[in-house]
Amino acid sequence: MRILHVADTHIGYSAYHKIAPNGINQREMDVYNSFEQFIDYAIKTKPDLIVHAGDLFDSVRPSNRAISFVLTHLLRLSEEDIPFVVISGNHETPKLRETGSVMRIFEHLKNVYPVYKGKLEEIEIQNAIIHAIPHCHSTDELKKNIEMAQPKERYINILLLHAGIVGIKEFNYTRGDFNEQIIPAGYLSPYFDYIALGHYHKATKVTENAYYAGSTEHFSFKEAGEEKGFYEIVFSGSFKSSFIPLKVRGMIDLGSIDCINLSAEEIEEEIKRRFEENDIEGKIIRIRLSKIDRGKYKALMWEKIKKASSPALHLEIDYEFYEIEQELMGKSKIGSLVDEWNEFIAKVPIGENREEIKELAIKYLSEVSK
Repeated sequence: MRILHVADTHIGYSAYHKIAPNGINQREMDVYNSFEQFIDYAIKTKPDLIVHAGDLFDSVRPSNRAISFVLTHLLRLSEEDIPFVVISGNHETPKLRETGSVMRIFEHLKNVYPVYKGKLEEIEIQNAIIHAIPHCHSTDELKKNIEMAQPKERYINILLLHAGIVGIKEFNYTRGDFNEQIIPAGYLSPYFDYIALGHYHKATKVTENAYYAGSTEHFSFKEAGEEKGFYEIVFSGSFKSSFIPLKVRGMIDLGSIDCINLSAEEIEEEIKRRFEENDIEGKIIRIRLSKIDRGKYKALMWEKIKKASSPALHLEIDYEFYEIEQELMGKSKIGSLVDEWNEFIAKVPIGENREEIKELAIKYLSEVSK
């Protein structure tokens, strides 16, 4: 049996202000293009099954254009009798249970199996069972559903999830992504033949049988330079995985420039040098100006920088003002904190316990500084 594992297509995503020749946001078109490449590959190679591990859409309420685009391509798969199982991810799952899901529109399509009701569904296709768990309404509910999913004998058992996994560096802390859920790696049972994961945007092997397919496009500079695509999995006793790359728009992080000892003119020259040393044609690029004072920042010839970056689709410049860094360093000294506390408490009407509170706070501030 041969399956394709794809995830995080984020159909409907748009960014920046560049417009494609057809009048649509260029980044939205980029996302459509990568998904269409995937569908073309599927129709050409005719897998036995496709599993989509969530975030098919970028939002709970995608545009009519995004919905129409997905319907068009799922109908192409349906007509080729290629089964497509898709779970809802955190981006397309509404926080309120009463809010309907966009995934409902796929329910009556032949060979398309949308799973979005916040609970485990088991779908049997040929000699495989897909234990599909969509994004749930809480992490506890997600864990309960995973515990309910039990491999069945004489079948290829595939667990389909959309979640962060503790143990991957990216999820050792909360990413702050919309409505995300994170679980320990111990929930990835070795008894499934394959675990198809979504949510993390970099193609990653998590355990011997669990993989993130990654996203099909770049959606932040955390992903700059990453290859985008999907997995092809072949089961023959065990399984063999192959990563299939897609042709997507490049995203390049050009690094940081330490501006503290450079003049405004030298900063401009260094920016332009980095543009010239990299192939920025049609790409999304970022550069960071570190320790730049406000005077130098204002003196930069932005029109020249914009002109030099014109071959790129988009230039993002981050900056860190040197004065702010210095101010923060000054405020980290205990003397400054005590002075600020004394000034603050003198203005606050807290009654007869003023001196006791004042002394207690100074004691704590002194302990923190040790």
